[in-house]
Amino acid sequence: MDQEKFTQPGWKVLLVEDEQDFAEIMKIRLSKEANPPLDITWVPTLRQALEAIAETGWDLILLDLMLPDSSGIQTFVSLRAQARHTPIVIMSGLDSDTLAIDAVRKGAEDYLIKGEINSRLLLRILHHAIDRHRIKEKLASVTGRLRESNLRLEKMALLDPLTELYNRRGLQQVLRRETQVLTREGGRLMVLILDIDDLKRINDTLGHPVGDLLLKETAKKIRDSVRISDHVARIGGDEFILLLPKTPLKEGLQLAERLRFAISNTTIVISDKESLRITASFGLSSVPSHVTSVDDLLAISDPFLRQSKKEGKNRISYQTPGEAEELILGADAGHMTELMRRGTDFFAVKQPILRLDNLSIIGYEFLSRLQNSGVHTPDEFFRLAMENNMLTLVDHHCFRSCVSASASLPPAMHRHINLFPATIIDLAVEDLVQKLVTNCPAQSYCLEISEQQILGEPSHLIGPVEELKRYGISIAVDDVGFGNTCLESLILLEPDVIKLDKKYIRGIAQDLHIERSLRRTLKIAADLNAEVIAEGIETLEDLDKLKELGVKYGQGFYLGMPA
Repeated sequence: MDQEKFTQPGWKVLLVEDEQDFAEIMKIRLSKEANPPLDITWVPTLRQALEAIAETGWDLILLDLMLPDSSGIQTFVSLRAQARHTPIVIMSGLDSDTLAIDAVRKGAEDYLIKGEINSRLLLRILHHAIDRHRIKEKLASVTGRLRESNLRLEKMALLDPLTELYNRRGLQQVLRRETQVLTREGGRLMVLILDIDDLKRINDTLGHPVGDLLLKETAKKIRDSVRISDHVARIGGDEFILLLPKTPLKEGLQLAERLRFAISNTTIVISDKESLRITASFGLSSVPSHVTSVDDLLAISDPFLRQSKKEGKNRISYQTPGEAEELILGADAGHMTELMRRGTDFFAVKQPILRLDNLSIIGYEFLSRLQNSGVHTPDEFFRLAMENNMLTLVDHHCFRSCVSASASLPPAMHRHINLFPATIIDLAVEDLVQKLVTNCPAQSYCLEISEQQILGEPSHLIGPVEELKRYGISIAVDDVGFGNTCLESLILLEPDVIKLDKKYIRGIAQDLHIERSLRRTLKIAADLNAEVIAEGIETLEDLDKLKELGVKYGQGFYLGMPA
């Protein structure tokens, strides 16, 4: 290699070596090869080396491990701690592979043995050490900036851009942590929802920029009023939710009143002649430990917010202790709604799933019911839940009751439980799995997703479904018919089980059209490597026809009633 390739802009090198003669020889040998000459400073002790590093910047440190005031790998560790951004090459008389490997792992650029290397090769090694270190420094800098950018992006994904409060996704993460603490440590978690009064009228008359200013000012008032342990989110146009950990009702009311007073005393100046005074309505409620989604929070707090609006706005409505227990049970919708909100009156029945060739029971589907002076079926209470914006909350209650009932089955039995698609998307998969494995192994469960309830693109379910499968949980697409939408759901979700809707099973023994459609669906199931369960088997004739067509599993009133 030509000498010109060693050319460098006069590196400043710190030589840490206890033998003066060896140090002088090294300085002479390196100076002959380098062009321009190296600026080499020699120090004989670790203490002097640390002082030199503190006073001057160095391009490279050439280090002997055996010094009067330090020895072995500790010499390098001590020097490295103060010279993190300077490349260090060790030149030692200690010929030890173990020591060399340890030094490089701890950050040394190279480990050389005295007397085994000539000056030209040494200069080349120093050159590469400096280049390699600079590349690593640049890479570390780029990686650090990239990490910071990712953190900023992640933070932005959790924040509302207008108010810089949590958005819905951010609130969901916070809620998950707080409910885990609530389950583990007890205490009381409160939710406070507030809605700015007449914001739509303000937007319509004064414009959205004024409305945005109002939202930002409200967010500021909230931040100034809450404690450091509280969490604040804007989840919709003019709705804000506060999560208040370890908060008794009295403290929650005091905070709500402080916030109501602060907002109602806020004046927004529109112009020299016009100003705007704002108010907000509030709803305060406790949060049970089983609540796991933002929709749950809305379901339990919205009734109190609506009550405040109804009673004149700029006020606080709240759940009094024991309120739910004091209800007089009856058949009217109001009582039904409150029963669904608190969730304590849900229970589950189970219907057997059988192997059709020998009519042996291989598992059960668990079905929710609501007890309220009589038993109410899902068609009844889900319709009422939808009308009152409580669908996800009620689905969570049903899920919990079915999981609890499934614990009594033998380990080998399959447990089928229904969940709405919206609930699967809304509920963190880890939380869902945790609720399942409390009683039984995850592999014994099959979650049924109704094809008829998949609204819009089935692709939104792909991520949660794949994650559930990784935990060993089976996925069934329920209520499958014979349409194009059904085919799209099956192809995208690749379920482990396809459950045929009872409308396409009843009367199949006499209906050739249903039989032909079923044959096509069975072919699709085979291509997807999915098992098929026929629902709604109510006659011996239909049972025999399904067995003839090769359907392995089924359920229905003929095989076993829900009980």
